[in-house]
Amino acid sequence: MPRLHSMVLWKAIVLTTLCAAGIWSLWWWGLVHSPRTQVRDRARQSLVQMDRTIGRELNRAETTGLAFGAWWSREEGRLDDPARLQGVIAFLERGAIITNLILSREDGDSACVVRRDGEWNLVLYRAGRHPRRFMMRSGKWVPGPADDREVYDARQRYWYRFGAAHARPAWTPEAYRYYTSMVGGFTYTVPVRNSQGRLEGVIGVDVSLEELTALIWEHQPTPGARLMVTDLSGRLLVPPRTPEMLDQGTRFRHQLTPSTPPGDSRPGSSAAVVRADGAYSTAGTPQMRLQVAIPEEDLFPGLHRRRIATFLLALALVLGVAWSLLDLHRHLVRPMRELAAEAGLPGSGSAPGKDYHSDIWELEQVGRQLRDAGRAVQEKELLLSRAEHNQRMDSVGMMAPGIVHDVNNHLAVVLGQLTLCRSQSEGHPALQPRLRAAEGATIKCAEVLRGLLDYSRPDPGQRVLMNLNTSLETGIGLLRGVLGKGIRVELDLDPELPMLFGDPVKIQQIIVNLGINARDAMPLGGLLSFRTFSSEGNACLEVRDTGCGMDDDVKRRIFEPYFSTKEPGKGTGLGLAMVANIVTGHGGRIQVDSEPGAGTTFRIELPPSLRKGAERTSREGRPATV
Repeated sequence: MPRLHSMVLWKAIVLTTLCAAGIWSLWWWGLVHSPRTQVRDRARQSLVQMDRTIGRELNRAETTGLAFGAWWSREEGRLDDPARLQGVIAFLERGAIITNLILSREDGDSACVVRRDGEWNLVLYRAGRHPRRFMMRSGKWVPGPADDREVYDARQRYWYRFGAAHARPAWTPEAYRYYTSMVGGFTYTVPVRNSQGRLEGVIGVDVSLEELTALIWEHQPTPGARLMVTDLSGRLLVPPRTPEMLDQGTRFRHQLTPSTPPGDSRPGSSAAVVRADGAYSTAGTPQMRLQVAIPEEDLFPGLHRRRIATFLLALALVLGVAWSLLDLHRHLVRPMRELAAEAGLPGSGSAPGKDYHSDIWELEQVGRQLRDAGRAVQEKELLLSRAEHNQRMDSVGMMAPGIVHDVNNHLAVVLGQLTLCRSQSEGHPALQPRLRAAEGATIKCAEVLRGLLDYSRPDPGQRVLMNLNTSLETGIGLLRGVLGKGIRVELDLDPELPMLFGDPVKIQQIIVNLGINARDAMPLGGLLSFRTFSSEGNACLEVRDTGCGMDDDVKRRIFEPYFSTKEPGKGTGLGLAMVANIVTGHGGRIQVDSEPGAGTTFRIELPPSLRKGAERTSREGRPATV
């Protein structure tokens, strides 16, 4: 049969575990998984949107290159007249990321349309030399400053050789750094051939990484997002928008170098960052890999604080459940286990059942009933033990007269023989004192036996005129055999003591019980003194010992029935209660004075008249302890 303790314990553990798992699952799903999923979806959508934006701009660059290829064929490749290139600007303004337009002939003549400091410039080269510079003013080319030292032979450049080697328009496969510049980018090349298929020149449309960077930074999905573009080999094309990358020189140094994935670079940021990447470029266009990192805080402001607060709240809830189960175990299961253990052997201990206290009313009532049952069983066992002892004492009392009679007969024979010895040894004076001592001891032994016989007889309940000193001497005679050699007895008797109207046997019982208690209080020996005196016409008895004494708690209870400080089986707790009852029955009063380690003094006052004592007892009540 399972025990309540183990059954409740493992169920409490299972319940707490399930509660913790459920709360943690809801917290993780609602505040971790779901927001991260939404941020990841947003990151992927932003990559798709960015890919469309970049694809649109690349398509405009391709359209521009193809349009000028048609124009070249129509104009027969003439590059010496700036007016003929007047319509170039309209095409270039449509492309947000177009930086340069270069038209180069096979004979070395070139026309370069370049965006510098936000303005368009036209540079015409004759055989790669003798440059002529024009600037756009009010929609027309006007002559500008030229430098005769400037040389540009397109035929030596990477993009021209790449375009000349292809029969169809194509993008350079990888980004490269432009001529005499730190800027890098891609070039869309359009080879121009005549009707016989001979190469006449190459048109190049440059897409600068700087323009691509500005475009991507402008379209980042959230303020804290970090967008980055690399080529398929991992070289950096567009850096994330960070404080250090706002410097153009820093960007130039990092472009076309190995890169690391973007993260949240904001100072002191502890928010989670969700990353997404993908190679969205199609075949025939520059191959790029887009990567984005979006902090969760950008889409869910305060999410980190809500996570912490919700986690602490959930933790408090789980701890509350665990504490409630532990409190239930402490206030219900443990008390019930204690009650079960006490109910197994009710009253089997040496003391009455212990008081049981519980915050639960039902358990308090059960504990009280078990305590009362335990005490009842103990009292029953004690009463049975006392009844058995009393039966043995009754048997001894019934046999005592016959035993005493036989012993007295033998003592009479001994006394007679001692008398004959004294008469026949009169001629030996040295033997006479010894024989007289033997006679005295024999007579004293007979008197003790006679007192014991009187003490063991049933109480007739008769009051007679008696002397307290006489009863005291008889009682001490009974005590001397049980006190032991280590206890010295002193007597101080008042010969002028008034006579009492009382029961001599009960008075002897008082003396015997007080003497035995004094003996038990002096296991190593000591002094036991008895003193009689008169006080206000009363006969008084004082019994003093030099034993261990008593504290205040014991003094308050010494006259209670069945209260005993002795070990189990060595006392009934009735001796002093009987003494108090006898004193009260004689109309007297008893006082006790004791301190731990200073001995104990009992003082008894007995009135000579029973009526006078009864009136005083009714006024004063129960015996006093001092």
